[in-house]
Amino acid sequence: MALCTQRQVGKLNLLYEAHCGASTLQNFDAILRNDYFAADMSWRPRFILWILLLLPLVLGAAYKKFSGGSTDLVIHGPDVAFGTTAAPGYQLIGNGLSLLPTVYLPFWMKPATNRTYGFNLYIPNDSTAAILDAPLPTNLTSLHTSLLNDQSMTITAKVNATVTENIDPSGSERNNVNYWQSVQDSYPTGGRMELTDVGALNSGIWGGRESLKDWSVIYLSRWNTGENQTFQSQAERFITTRRTCIGTWNITRNNASLIHVLGLESGVGDGESQTVIRNNILTIGTMFFQFMGEYDWTNRQGWNQPLPDSSPTDPKFIPTINTRPALVAAMLWSRIVSLDGPERWTNGHSPFPELAYRIQSQDIRFVKSSRTLRRSSGLMVLLLINPILTVAAVLMKALLYGTPLSDDFGLISLLAAVRENVVAKLRGASLSGKLRQEMKLRFMDRGDQDRDRWRRLELEVGEEEKGDLLISGKCYG
Repeated sequence: MALCTQRQVGKLNLLYEAHCGASTLQNFDAILRNDYFAADMSWRPRFILWILLLLPLVLGAAYKKFSGGSTDLVIHGPDVAFGTTAAPGYQLIGNGLSLLPTVYLPFWMKPATNRTYGFNLYIPNDSTAAILDAPLPTNLTSLHTSLLNDQSMTITAKVNATVTENIDPSGSERNNVNYWQSVQDSYPTGGRMELTDVGALNSGIWGGRESLKDWSVIYLSRWNTGENQTFQSQAERFITTRRTCIGTWNITRNNASLIHVLGLESGVGDGESQTVIRNNILTIGTMFFQFMGEYDWTNRQGWNQPLPDSSPTDPKFIPTINTRPALVAAMLWSRIVSLDGPERWTNGHSPFPELAYRIQSQDIRFVKSSRTLRRSSGLMVLLLINPILTVAAVLMKALLYGTPLSDDFGLISLLAAVRENVVAKLRGASLSGKLRQEMKLRFMDRGDQDRDRWRRLELEVGEEEKGDLLISGKCYG
């Protein structure tokens, strides 16, 4: 549109110069060449040329103030396979030790509730963490390639999730010796990991009931015997189940992240969907015992390790949010992914087929977004400037119809109209294009106005009078 405006206003500039009768050869030359710095050009055509130059720059800068908008379109997408998988690029990289930090560390760095982290972690409240089943990498690749660099897509579907909830023993249970004896008896020797760190500080994980196969209930504890603390007095109980929720992922050309979760199923699940947690050899304590010290929530001040999200001038050592549900969920999830995830399946078979499933396209909401300018009345004004200028130029050209210049007027037109005696006045400018003095122009109609149907326009240099107007019904050449 800007090019159209420049063309129409430029042609109008030429028409007006011819119509006013006081133009010069230097004006025509500068207008035809878009020479903003021509030495002998009049102020009026120079001003218009500069307006045509600066207008796109000013509008371009003004448009940037309205950036940040988007246009959303609900589309029909393909079927998508979801499963218990890591973020793209982290498949098959170990036995779980490498996967745990990828899902847990973003939350540990800046803990908060009712928000999502990374590819599939959701923290609904202070006592619960959920790691959602996510689109499998093969499907994500096809979705990535379907997008342009300035586009993104959200997909929303009902999926399964590994959910850990902190439900501590009641006061009566915590002080009941028989309760703790029964709890201890439910875990085999290999399921109770306890270790003294430094001095009187101790760590402990109890998990793996039913011969190290049931990981639905896990106890974590950090206690200091120098303060008369015990495993039981400081123990926290975490219950993990598989539940359903509605997750929304934002997918760009190069990335995918979980952005919203709704309808997280409440309560403790049951049935075959829990088998991967209640009847699976995961050896959580052996694998992740040292992570309790790495992500210590009780003695960071003793190690002079402020929380990552605290400021250097005001360091914080105790998290304001319970970070252990996410840690336990990450422990279980990373072991399940590394041992039983879809990428580990042999010949497409797994003892836990519920860890991968295909969701039909009609059950997924696809919304494609393209970056645009924000809607605003100010933006509408900017968008109308070029069309209004173009229409105004066309209308003014129509009013100047009688002026003897066409839209194709150019250097050839000038040469075709020049009289023989004019050439002598231009001597010395063939190479430099510079004239020693200002040359007034006048277009004259040659022919008998009553009898000649074909008429000729001639260019006279040095005349002060206005040019002749075109006569309706006559052909000019």
